[in-house]
Amino acid sequence: MTTRSSHVTQRQGTPAAAAPGANPPLILMTPDIADPGPRATEREYALRANYAEAIVEAGGVPLILPCERTAIATTLAIAGGVVITGARPGAAVAAQRLRFERELIRRALAAGTPLLGICHGMQMIGECLGGTVVKDLPGLNASVTSHIPGNIPDEVAHEILIDRDSEIFAWHREEIAPVNSLHRHALMGEGRFRVAARATDGLIEAFEGVTGGFCLGVQWHPEYRLTRLDRTILAAFVGQCARHAKAAAPSNNAGPVSP
Repeated sequence: MTTRSSHVTQRQGTPAAAAPGANPPLILMTPDIADPGPRATEREYALRANYAEAIVEAGGVPLILPCERTAIATTLAIAGGVVITGARPGAAVAAQRLRFERELIRRALAAGTPLLGICHGMQMIGECLGGTVVKDLPGLNASVTSHIPGNIPDEVAHEILIDRDSEIFAWHREEIAPVNSLHRHALMGEGRFRVAARATDGLIEAFEGVTGGFCLGVQWHPEYRLTRLDRTILAAFVGQCARHAKAAAPSNNAGPVSP
């Protein structure tokens, strides 16, 4: 995602999807690390299935990436995009995951690989772009704009106000949209991003990165696919991943290789 001066994304009414018949892009997804306490050998990677289902529905092939920094270079070289996913509600994010995601975000930004951050993922990318994450912000469960309406974000919770100059508005064509919500922390401040949407209480709900490639963060959970906006964002992201993968693929026009 870029500002108006970039050539990465063209403003249009609906996001362009991957071309029919094209190979679906491989999209990396970061999981949680479930820590069983003293039994370190029983640690598990965990990721809700609807993240993968949402990517498949939008036309991509999800690959859950282990939180091992030695795997980043190899997988990023063949990936069309990266999703930095949300974290388990109320649970501290494992230090290993945080270190891994910071390195993955840094390398994806340097390579121009499309990035989508969801909830915790938005906060991580925003922080890497210079913003500040405020933890356990008071008032997030207020009755006017409830950001923590329940333990599962499977219903719309509040409305967001979309900036008319944003790419999200160019896709959605409406200034107000309902979203679900489940977060205790919030991204604040400024950085290499522009705010694309806010909640009615002013909290940042979406940003578009001022980077060399598609970079979008959303505070809600579009993987639940509750609204037209959710599916629109997922389609836009996967479409960008398909174009990135096609541009990065080796040319097939070099002719046969001599024995």
